[in-house]
Amino acid sequence: MQPDVSPSSPGLSLVTCREYQRDLLTASIDRAVEPFGGWETLVQPGQTVFLKPNLLSARSPEAAATTHPLLVELVAQACRNRGAEVFIGDSPPLVERRIEEYWKNTGMKDAARRTGSHLIALEKEPRREISIPGPDGPLRIHVTEWLYRADVTINLPKLKTHNLTRITGAMKNHYGLLPGLQKAQLHRRFPRPDEFSRLCVEICRATPMSFSILDAIQGMDGQGPVGGRPIPIGALLASPDPVLVDQGICAITGLEPERIPMLAWCLQSHFGTPSLRQANLYGDPIETLRFSGFNCPPLSPLASLPESLARLARRLVWMRPNLKTCLCIRCGTCARICPAHSIGVRGTGIRFDRKTCISCFCCMEVCPKDAIEMQTSPLLSLALLARKYKRAYRKRREG
Repeated sequence: MQPDVSPSSPGLSLVTCREYQRDLLTASIDRAVEPFGGWETLVQPGQTVFLKPNLLSARSPEAAATTHPLLVELVAQACRNRGAEVFIGDSPPLVERRIEEYWKNTGMKDAARRTGSHLIALEKEPRREISIPGPDGPLRIHVTEWLYRADVTINLPKLKTHNLTRITGAMKNHYGLLPGLQKAQLHRRFPRPDEFSRLCVEICRATPMSFSILDAIQGMDGQGPVGGRPIPIGALLASPDPVLVDQGICAITGLEPERIPMLAWCLQSHFGTPSLRQANLYGDPIETLRFSGFNCPPLSPLASLPESLARLARRLVWMRPNLKTCLCIRCGTCARICPAHSIGVRGTGIRFDRKTCISCFCCMEVCPKDAIEMQTSPLLSLALLARKYKRAYRKRREG
């Protein structure tokens, strides 16, 4: 137990698991759930369980862009062993592919078949309108009815970086509870990292799930959440509190929580556990799980500026999508997903309208060939490089 917490304080499990091997992963999942009463407490016979993995891209599990199917399968099987009926669903960006392609390519089809679970397409399922706080008053959104229909809801996110929110973990995975094109429309309405991160937090606050198990056995850093680098982190994180799970991500990757816009807003708005110091930590020591060299997209220096000043500064300091022409197949997927309608397809590739582009990086998320990368202005690149060397120098001094 942590020195500043009581037995009734929130808890976070951190469990070492180095590979997707059935027996090893089964034991690791059970160990992660055990401090919270085990499966006997979480799932009761006859209940309906809804599993929400991250199915952002129709890619194979080896790409580390989606929750690994073996984790989903073993969680589903644990629930089935308790006599529950299991449903698995997400709302990926269905721009070019059918949902059946996502299920097949990500391994979810086989995972569901082997466990007798049901795959559901949230776009085709009933939804419910709810209200969440917005910067200009209440904001109406639609979420899947499965959030309310199921007796137990289990969040199964993937540890990845994100070009807008810096990381995507337990809280960001709630964004997939919103079916249809409203996700892209919200990107257009809230293009700034701080605004969009606040939106994600408020969605998470309004759509509580019973439990979260984060797949960090193999994660992704660099230019995530799709085109980054698969990395062997070797961990599972589990908690009823998604904020704690994301705090745990920071602890094992060396990130500063206050520099993650979602976690900064959680602290400011009093949502979730403020820090790991206020939580009971179970499983393996954080020190044994730390991953060195985690490459996370930078937080834009403009993120904290008022919009009027940020608008002027964007001429010199910017982050925007850039085309790798040699990889582009001119499929038009990016143009169809773009909420600002800032992309056109031409003979040699795609064209960005820089005047209307909001740098939401939705195009990066859906590109099937990783032909779009994040580009920073020369001034911003220089500032980020100076900050990197300054931090390295400080660490050497402190060491």
